[in-house]
Amino acid sequence: MFSDVGPLKLLVVALVGLFFLGVPSLVAHRRRVQHLRWVIVVNVIGAFTGLFWFVALFMAMSMATRQPDRALAPGSQLGL
Repeated sequence: MFSDVGPLKLLVVALVGLFFLGVPSLVAHRRRVQHLRWVIVVNVIGAFTGLFWFVALFMAMSMATRQPDRALAPGSQLGL
């Protein structure tokens, strides 16, 4: 069954799989959730079970977000 899978195909499948497993952590990071570490812990520990991947994705999408830094906000003036 897998005898015709070359090393390049295997590498591509592995990279796509790792990216897919990291989606909850990426979503949490982009949303700037308050407890990003908890999302990452749940994602890493339970990523291969499937159930915890959905739990981490739910956490990433439902947790409260942090306030943006005023110094990094668009239009902010530093030094005033």
